[in-house]
Amino acid sequence: MAGIALLSVFLMGSGLISRSPIDAGPLVTGGPGGCPLLRAGQTDPVGGKDCVRVLQRRLRDLGYPGQRVDGRFGPRTRANVMAFQRASGLRPDGAAGPRTLAALFGGSAPLALSGLDLGSPYCRGEVCHFVVPRGATRQVGNWLANNPGRAVDASADLLALQVCGAARIATIARFGCEKLVEREAGDFIATLRSAAGRNACVRISIGLPRGGTPNLLRFASVTCRS
Repeated sequence: MAGIALLSVFLMGSGLISRSPIDAGPLVTGGPGGCPLLRAGQTDPVGGKDCVRVLQRRLRDLGYPGQRVDGRFGPRTRANVMAFQRASGLRPDGAAGPRTLAALFGGSAPLALSGLDLGSPYCRGEVCHFVVPRGATRQVGNWLANNPGRAVDASADLLALQVCGAARIATIARFGCEKLVEREAGDFIATLRSAAGRNACVRISIGLPRGGTPNLLRFASVTCRS
């Protein structure tokens, strides 16, 4: 498991715990030093530095979709900044000021994953299904591709929270569910990457014998509308 810091980001993104907006707290040191407020329409160099490229590279590494590193603060960069601000409790104005830059560069957790919520499972018999929507497969797939060293731990944490933590699964042996997730995280990553390349969804199926530990965890890339 990737630890408390990573798991807390997933919990905040799922709404199980809350946090105060970063704007309400003190400014955290971080980000590209010496860069001014960055906003749409700017092109590097800004303030004599490649500030926009540094911002874009960070957004790309966090998995925000379609992010190029070209030094031009265009519509895609602005949209990704706004998405990050919403996920981080900041005012989503699309401009990267001191607080947004500090939030972007001050932590190590994959904030691009924080908004991923698989919702309630659809259950039939002793098997329940979750669906990772198309937009999320691209976003999470990008983050995993850019952070290969943390992919397995991040995926295991995500599955442990969203799958093992679901209402029906919470009544059974959580430890056994998490062990199953750790074993199958590599298959989840491979399926997620395949789905991202096909612009598809990922279906997660977990076997839940009544009163027992999950005995099945499977992943499939499926066509979807979301």
